[in-house]
Parts: sequence; C-alpha cells; structure tokens
Amino acid sequence: MKKSFLKIASLAFLFVLLISCDKDFNSIDSDVIGDDNIDLSVREVQNLVAFTQKTEAVQSNNLPINALGIYHNPKFGLTKAHFVSQVELGNENPSFGYNPVIDSVYLYVPYFVDSRFTTETNGERIYSLDSIYGDPETGKFRLKVVENGYYIRDFDPTDNLQTAQKYYSDEKSTLIDPFKGSELLNDSDNPAQNNQFFFNKKELYIYKTNGSGQYVGADGQVLADQNDIALRVIKERKAPGIWLDLKESFFQQKILNATASGNLFNNNIFKNYFRGLLFEVEEIAPNQGALAMLDFSKAELKILYKSSAEPTTENPNPARSRKEFSLKLGYSASTSLRNNTINLLEHTISPAYQAGIDAAGTERLFIKGGSNGSVAYIDLFGNGELETLRNEVATQNWLINDAKLSFYVDQSDPNGMSNVPAAIEPKRIYIYDATNNIVLLDYTFDASTATKIKNNKLVFGGILETETTGDKKGIKYTVRLTEHIKRILKVDSDGNYADNVRLGISITEFINISSSTTYINRLTNQQGQLPLASVINPLGTILYSNHPNVPNDKKLKLKIYYTKPN
Repeated sequence: MKKSFLKIASLAFLFVLLISCDKDFNSIDSDVIGDDNIDLSVREVQNLVAFTQKTEAVQSNNLPINALGIYHNPKFGLTKAHFVSQVELGNENPSFGYNPVIDSVYLYVPYFVDSRFTTETNGERIYSLDSIYGDPETGKFRLKVVENGYYIRDFDPTDNLQTAQKYYSDEKSTLIDPFKGSELLNDSDNPAQNNQFFFNKKELYIYKTNGSGQYVGADGQVLADQNDIALRVIKERKAPGIWLDLKESFFQQKILNATASGNLFNNNIFKNYFRGLLFEVEEIAPNQGALAMLDFSKAELKILYKSSAEPTTENPNPARSRKEFSLKLGYSASTSLRNNTINLLEHTISPAYQAGIDAAGTERLFIKGGSNGSVAYIDLFGNGELETLRNEVATQNWLINDAKLSFYVDQSDPNGMSNVPAAIEPKRIYIYDATNNIVLLDYTFDASTATKIKNNKLVFGGILETETTGDKKGIKYTVRLTEHIKRILKVDSDGNYADNVRLGISITEFINISSSTTYINRLTNQQGQLPLASVINPLGTILYSNHPNVPNDKKLKLKIYYTKPN
C-alpha cells in the first residue's frame, strides 16, 4: 500500500513539474506515463493514412503579425515579404498652428526580443531578437517605403458590402503595384535605412534637444558640434526595431499643408486621401536576406514640426515652438486601431519542394507556412488498426490513459535538397480538427502557460525536440491527443462515438492563435481553410510518414496507453 502511494505521488509530482515548467526546453515527450514500474499497456498504431496538401495563395489581410524581409530556405525556396498598411490620424481635424514647418519625420517599429538585453559594452545594449529568420545582421536587403495608391476596402462590393473584404498574399502585382507611388520616402543618407537594410540588434536612442530641435549637452546648452554623437545626452532608450527617417517634403505637403482642403477632417476621408504606406523588399545578392515577424500596430510614426500662434497686431512675431503629431498604422483586433493591412508574400518554390508535393503517398510529409505552403492530413480510421482497438476497448472495458502522436524529422537530403540548419527548423507544429477547422479538446483543456507565449500549452505539445550536441538538428515533434482518442474509442453516455474527424498538421507561429483563414487555388478557384498561425510563419519541415520504405524507428506513430481492469 505504501509503495503504491509513493509511486502515485511521484507520478503526480513529475506531471505538475512538467506543466509548470517555465523555461526553454527541447522535449515534451515524457516517459513517465508508460514506465515499466506502472502497470500500463501500450498500443502502437503505425498504419495511419497521411498525405500532404499544397495551400497556394493565402488570405493575408489584417493579420495579427506580419512578415517583412527576404528569407531563403534551401529546401523550400525563396520568400519575399512585403507589407502595405493604411494610415490614421492620431487626432482628427488637427490644427498645426501658424506656418508649420517639419523638422523631421520618423517611423519606429519594435522587434520582438527574447530578453531585456544580452550584453552591454560602454553603455550600449545588444539584445537577442526573436521571430527573425536568417542572420539579422548579415542578411541585408533593400527596403523601399513608398506611398500606397490602392484603396484597401473594408467590405466586399461583390457581396453588396455584406462581408469583410478578403485580400490574398499574391495580389501585389495585380492590385498594389499599378497604383504605388514612385517617390522614395525612406531617403536617408544612412544606407542601413534603405539600400543596405538589416535587423539591428542594438537598442535605439532618442537624444535630448531644445525647443528648436538642436542637440544639447548635460548642462542643457546647445552643442557646438551637432554631429558629435558622443556629446549628446540620451533622453530615451528604445528596444531594437526598424528606424526610418522619412522624407520631410512629402509629409509637409501631404499632411501639414492639407488642413485647408478638408482631407484631414476625419479618418474616413483621410484614408481615401492618403491611402497608406507600402514597404517593399528587394534582394541585394541571390539568396541573401533575413525576415522578421512584426507587430505594426505598435509602430510610432511621428511628425516633428515647428509652428506658432497666428500673428496679431499686439504680437506680430509670436515665438515658434517645436511640436509633434502622430500617425498610426497597422491593424489590431484588440484595440480600436482598424487600419486595413495586407502582407504580400512572394514565394518562389524550389524544384525539390515541388517534387515532394507532387509525389503523393511517398515517404515524407512536407509542411510549410506562409504563401505557397502546405499542410498534412491524417485519417485515423480506414486501415483497421483503430477499428480493432475500438472493439477491444468496448468489449474488455479498457481505460485510455494517454495518447501521443509523434512525427520524426527527416534530417537527410531527399531529392537532392540541402540540409537546413537546426536554427531555422520550425519550433512548433499544430494539430487541429481539419474536418471542422476547429481546435481539438486536448488544445482546449490545456491551460498551461510560460514566460514565452510561444511555449504555452506545453502539455498539448508540438514543440520541436532537438539533438543536444553538434548542430542540434530537429529530431521529432510530439503532440498529445488523449481526450480526442478517448472520445473516438469509447462511447458516450448515449452510446455514441464522437465523430471521426480528419486531423490537420501545420506550422504555427503562435500557439495561442487558433482561428482559421482561407487559401485559394487560382487555376481552379477552389478554396479551403488552414490555421491562421501557419500563414504568419515562413518556415517549413519535412517529416517522415508511415510509408513501408521509412525505417520503423522513424515512422509516424500514434501511441495509446491504456489500463486493463483487474
């Protein structure tokens, strides 16, 4: 009795430790359940029906997170991620004062960072960046910001404005390009802001100035040498992010000089007058670049200008003062920010990836996010194994304790493809009910959280297990399907089995995002659904299926742990 109690207590302690773990880790595939010391039986189901489905162009407007940059994956091809957003007035019908003149205009978009900062040298802080694919500092590319001339609609006119407008990842050349401006707005002399752009890990500084915009020293006096950065006083530190000095003359004419026209009266009028900004990317050299996931709703777009009150007889020369005016871009479903956006994704598919997609029913499953991506599907029934197990559960009253589905990563070079370093292997996959495009019960029941949001729902799993030495390549992904398997193997109180649904497998960027979106085949106009979080992740992985040619220890496996009654 005492020994049994200790076993149960130890198991409970380890399970609580597992779900409460709040640190980086490689594996969720605990061997506690199924240990030889605990009287459980295991049934391994291998003959599952699994196949890959290409997703083509994907709906990419008003995403919670957007990609910007260039990412080359030697297995899957080249992705170029452009972005277009409407812009809002911070204050409608603004008054800029008498004879306003712009000092400067800047755009700041923060990156996701892993920690506060990793190193500090001579007061300069270097951060570890998250959600950037490729080398952030050597992966340089050209970044162009121009005026967007296409009006991004709220509602679909082909449906009498009854449904929200859908825009797709492949519509840059057909919808956006014919109306874009030709004037380069990020025209700084600093090449890191345009022709040699890169994702800088260093924090950003805003320096102290006087009312006229001149830099001042620690004593508040104007610096004699305005170009000597060492003499400036740091007023504000900002986490690493995109910083672009924008063309002053454009915003002088477009914003400050437009008050009398009525185009700044409210945001409905303004969004048609100024239809937003387009961020375009170009390669500097073949296969060079990096790509970042960004929340543009957190961006700062500020106009710094000088103006005064209108002159009067009593005060013919009123003092001019420095002021700022904010514009807003990006879309956020959680706030009142409703600027329509589109992530425009160009993906040049590699011949090897195309061959893998075309070779249906082969040894591998190709899973890729973004545009021209792919998901995999699994049918649990149809091969006889689960049908037999269902009968045994019913006739022998077995108790289902746990169920885990494991996918092994193909680390070889199939079809002559190059190995992809472990650093760019997707960190997580997501399994869902693909019949109804909803989450599984195991996803819903898992309320575990972590400091890093991407590691939430730890028990549900899907996080990549990697090697501990060498290149630390990906080994496998494991997802728990205990509640789902229980309901399809055991009858409910009414004597019915839960519906046998098709399972979908996709890449995910954020596990907390569980909604679906649309993909479309332009040749057939056929549409389908896929997880939204797959659209906002450009990575891909190749997993082994259960084809007879796959080594037994690498095959797709469903392990079901159960207890037989005494």
